[in-house]
Amino acid sequence: MSSLFSALNSATAGLRTVQANVKLVSDNIARADDPTRTRHTVQQTVDGSGQIINTQYRREIDQALRGQVEDLTSRNGGSAVQSTYMQQLGDLLRTTNGTPLINDYAAKFQTAWSTLATSPEDETAQYQLVQAADNFSREIRRVSEGVEQMDRSMKTDMDDSLTKVNGLLKDINQINNDIVSLKSQGAAANEVADKRDGLIRELSGYMGIRTVERPDGRVAIFTPSGLGLVDAEPANLSFDGGNINLQVGNQVTSINGHLTEGKLGALLKMRQDGSQSDPPTAASGDPMTEVIRKLRSQLDQFAQAFTGATKPGEPTSFRDAYDGALSKDGEQGEQFFTGNDRFTIGVNAKLLDNTAKVKSLAVDGVVAAMKAPGRTLSADGLKMTDTTYSGMINGITGTWMANAKSVDTKQASDKESMQLLTERYHSRTGVNIDEEIAQLQQLQTSYQASARVMQVANAMFDALEAVIR
Repeated sequence: MSSLFSALNSATAGLRTVQANVKLVSDNIARADDPTRTRHTVQQTVDGSGQIINTQYRREIDQALRGQVEDLTSRNGGSAVQSTYMQQLGDLLRTTNGTPLINDYAAKFQTAWSTLATSPEDETAQYQLVQAADNFSREIRRVSEGVEQMDRSMKTDMDDSLTKVNGLLKDINQINNDIVSLKSQGAAANEVADKRDGLIRELSGYMGIRTVERPDGRVAIFTPSGLGLVDAEPANLSFDGGNINLQVGNQVTSINGHLTEGKLGALLKMRQDGSQSDPPTAASGDPMTEVIRKLRSQLDQFAQAFTGATKPGEPTSFRDAYDGALSKDGEQGEQFFTGNDRFTIGVNAKLLDNTAKVKSLAVDGVVAAMKAPGRTLSADGLKMTDTTYSGMINGITGTWMANAKSVDTKQASDKESMQLLTERYHSRTGVNIDEEIAQLQQLQTSYQASARVMQVANAMFDALEAVIR
């Protein structure tokens, strides 16, 4: 009789175990397409009487591989935003057949002077020169304003990204609290833990992070250098125009030096400007750091090469070549270009409205100045020696085009590496439909076996009851 009860208890425990596993496998299959879903399993321990005394729900995760995925996600987040803004710069330069529009206008401006040199009194040649000069100066101003728009876009992107990061930190902290209360419910805790993993991976696209699992099921999140982002409470990040600050409670810390990867780190580096610090610092040698500062400085120096005086040891400047020549009645005696920087450079208004002519005796000197090598361009992020006016703008745009190509190549590599490792992680920890269906078939067999035992036991009980009667 005791053997019969033992068999019945074992069959009952077996059915309970099968039921728990069937539900879990069914949930795995239903959520197989969810990229954040890990494979869930359950293990149950029974006592000698067949009673379930312990149920353990597990997520099949690989912590080391998950950390690598998060690192690559951070790297990809940084290179992706760099590539985006370099593409914007390429659009701003309006490159056609490899030649930016500003280079084309600079070349046409120089050619117009050479054309005028063959017939200095030709009114058509004079008109074409003034128009070429106007197009050239307008393009410098247009690109300069485009750089400022890029800076404003980066600032907005920074603000939006910080809002998103703060939301992620709060959501992760809330799930931490939920997991503590759901810990006894196993399957439910695993569901929200999967969701938390997805949020953490999303967070890693914005900044480099390090995670530590706590015994109560929480996950503490730190910067790679150890500053807390989520632990007892979530941190709040803000931007004051120069620094990204981290606030936990009443403590506020600048984390500029801690953001080396991710979208936030890349945006911060691109907008960084050491010339505004006290004392000012030299421009970074990293091509993708202080991008806005470098573009501003380079465009300023290029504009001032036309509006400024001759530098010691260099050929006569454009301005001095024009202003130094004798003028005739009705000619513009000086200041072919007005203004002194990238925003204000422009053709003299009297030349534009044709109330004054280009100084004929200045043409040969200007042509010589335009072609003369031996000039220098000393701007943030770019030092050029023994160059010409056309060499300056070619050097500026060529440097940024090369930077854009390098960043694009890096971003493609980072994206591919991230995708490959993410796929590897999913293949190791995610749901495999074929394996789950095979598991269902095994569970079906186990269920049938347990059910058969119960049927036999019931039949035996019925037979005993009949005998007693």
